[in-house]
Amino acid sequence: MNFHDVQQRTGSSPTHRSVVSVTLALILLAGCQPAPPLEPGDIALALVQEWVDGTYDNVAQADADAAAGLPPHLAHRPMYQLFARVNVPGIEGYILYQQSSADGSEDAALIFRHGLMQYFIDNDTGILRQRELYFLEPEKFKNSHRNPEILRAITLADMTWDEGCDFYLQANTSGTLVSGPLPEGTCIQFNPGTQSDMYAEDLVEITADEYRFLGRYVNADGQVMWGTESDELNRMVKQ
Repeated sequence: MNFHDVQQRTGSSPTHRSVVSVTLALILLAGCQPAPPLEPGDIALALVQEWVDGTYDNVAQADADAAAGLPPHLAHRPMYQLFARVNVPGIEGYILYQQSSADGSEDAALIFRHGLMQYFIDNDTGILRQRELYFLEPEKFKNSHRNPEILRAITLADMTWDEGCDFYLQANTSGTLVSGPLPEGTCIQFNPGTQSDMYAEDLVEITADEYRFLGRYVNADGQVMWGTESDELNRMVKQ
């Protein structure tokens, strides 16, 4: 099932309550015969469509760590993140433009990561997958949310990604959380300093007003090479 199927079943900007409303309406139209329930992946995607959009930061968390006097290896560094809904007809799924900057501004010199976030239903498992896509020619796509027309001609041929770094997401039974892990040992980065591989340890938790993640890399011995050693997730709060 693809994104267009979900749109037809849940609407263009569904909430958890709208998912329930659609299901009830189908029951009535069927003469009180129970309608097939929405698949778990559809529900998770509907919630992501409703929630994941806007600007985020974890400044409150970083300030609290500093006030508590946490050592650097346990502190959370300040982060600023943008997620903006965009129309990219050439790529399947629910697509967001994303970028991270050093201070939350749109100064191109301070943007250190940008690309597309793709959400789609896995055909084999029915689970919602979150994939990060990056531009093969990145410089001209900074601040693309301000010039969305530049993305209309983009296809996967213009992007690079690592399937091993996909997250597998599911909604909880109350419809208040979408979460899931990165499969262990599948997302690998080469560390030029140590001339060895690093392995991502990560999971995502998404709510209506927060985007939380672990976001660290460890070496083959489990030593943290990048990110905090704290098990408290980076808490990005929607502003």
